[in-house]
This record gives sequence, structure tokens and C-alpha cells, in this order.
Amino acid sequence: MSNSSPGKLVIITADGACLGNGRENTRAAAAAILEYSGHRRAVACFIGTSTNQRAEMIAAAFALESLKEPCQVILRTDSQYVVETMNGTFKRKSNLELWDRLDKAAALHQVSYQWIRGHNGNHEQEAADKIARSTAKVGEPNPLVLSEAVARLENIYTPALREAVSTGLRYLASNCDGARDRDGIGFSKFDADFGHTLASKSFLSPRDVASGRRLLLRYQKQLNAFNPSLAAIL
Repeated sequence: MSNSSPGKLVIITADGACLGNGRENTRAAAAAILEYSGHRRAVACFIGTSTNQRAEMIAAAFALESLKEPCQVILRTDSQYVVETMNGTFKRKSNLELWDRLDKAAALHQVSYQWIRGHNGNHEQEAADKIARSTAKVGEPNPLVLSEAVARLENIYTPALREAVSTGLRYLASNCDGARDRDGIGFSKFDADFGHTLASKSFLSPRDVASGRRLLLRYQKQLNAFNPSLAAIL
């Protein structure tokens, strides 16, 4: 922790993702949402082969490294491993080079570490998770995904969101096999029919975009397999 006078207060929500954790050929990435005085910025990096634990550590360090000046920082993560270790509860037995990186990244700031439960309705955590997973899948950060993540958090409807909703609806409508309830990949026929009605429109109104987005968010797994960047924009 820096001994300098406190700077501006920044709230960081960091998350790491490791696709195929525990298996060969993993793909990992780190992401974070940085918030200062109501303004948000999203950052991300591709890691490559890693583990979930290491990805979470890198996410915290990378987020702190993204700050441009000494700050007071509340760093939130769903990794108890990171929080308890940095708060001194857990002993450092492995990943020593990453703890050193995190120590150096934190030294410029006054940092408090807070655990938040993942996938539990925290919008910043869910946004960071989406970005990290998309980056791990694609292999590099997508600037559009980063800017659109901030737009979703601020409830801004953009042309990119409208296009993502249209593309997702067309995918949904064309991939439901007509099952009465749910088909082999989990699409509801009612949802597919509604998606087809919306997708057939030449222009989606803000209300259509909102309805289409709500529908598509039920199918994150399918959309991630189809187009992870599109799923992250939603």
C-alpha cells in the first residue's frame, strides 16, 4: 500500500475465466470493470494456457495496472483465493510470481479487497465474466465488446446492440427444429417464433431491441457457442 495521500476512489470488479479448466489446451482471459464517480471503463487481456485461480489473480493485477495514477481502490472479485490471500488469511504456497505481480500492482494504491458471489445479480461482475469468457474464446480483447459492456451497464441502447439482437434473433429463429416445447439444443418453439417475428422486421425499435435482448439472454449457452462476441455484447 502506498504511503502517499489518498487519491480518487475507484471501484474495480475483476474476473478471470479459464475455458477447459483442468484439461489440456485451456484458454484463459482476464477482465475488469473500473468505476470512478459514475464513469465506467472496461479492460481485458488474453492469457492463454492457465488455470481459473491464476486467471483470477491476473485479472486483479491487470486491473490495478490499468489505473493511470495512485488511487483508493475497492477491488471486488468472486475469488476467495485472491481476497483471503491478499487480506493475509491464506498463506502463499504457489503462484508466487503472480502474487509478486499483484503486490507490485497494488503498491501504488490504497487497496481493499472484497469478495462478491459470482453469477448472483451483480451487474459489474456479470459483465466482467462475459468479457473474460468472450476474450478467452476469441483469443484477444474486442474493443466493441468492451465499449458495449459499459453501454449495457449504463442502460444505453446502441446500434451495435440493435445489430447483435437482430443477428441473435435470426440465429434463434433458424436453429429451432420445430419441437413443440424445447428442441435438442434447448430452444423453445414459442421463443423461436417470436424471434422470427422480430427478426423479420426491417428496423427494430428500442422496445423491440429490449424485448429481443430479454429473449436472447435466456440462451446464453447457445449464443456463446454460436458467437461469443455477440453474446458478450448482449
